[in-house]
Amino acid sequence: MKAFKRELKFESYAKPVERDDLVEKNLDYYKPIFESFDKGGDKKVFNLHAMILAPYWYIYRKMVLQGASIIGLQVILAMVASVMRQPLWIGIYILSFGLYVRAGFYGVHDYYKHVNKLKKQGDEVAVKFRHKFMTDKSGVDGYIAGCWVGGTIFLYAVGIFL
Repeated sequence: MKAFKRELKFESYAKPVERDDLVEKNLDYYKPIFESFDKGGDKKVFNLHAMILAPYWYIYRKMVLQGASIIGLQVILAMVASVMRQPLWIGIYILSFGLYVRAGFYGVHDYYKHVNKLKKQGDEVAVKFRHKFMTDKSGVDGYIAGCWVGGTIFLYAVGIFL
């Protein structure tokens, strides 16, 4: 089966914003799940990638605020754990892992809410600027996710070796 690939050009995007155009990547995975959410289905859908790479998955899906907040909470929890140096620090690491588990089970629903919010915003944008909106907001952003991964590795390396 040939992989499903959409290459959209938004130079003249005059139609109303569609959710499928905002998702772009892995649409065949997300579309049935989003339709289930529309019908009032269970909000808990397990996504292994969202669980293993939680903050970076959010950033990759252009939800930078959520991804950065997970990284920030982990940094705060790691600092608290290093200051405490008591058996209680294990609980802090478990709490940190809980952030990843939550992203694994509810990350897709967060993405669903994000896409619906973008759809609403896109419908309010003037037609002559809609192509710019779609170019900026649709799809995924592997470059910024890669920068966040590289930056995080660099900061951890600085913290460990200095």
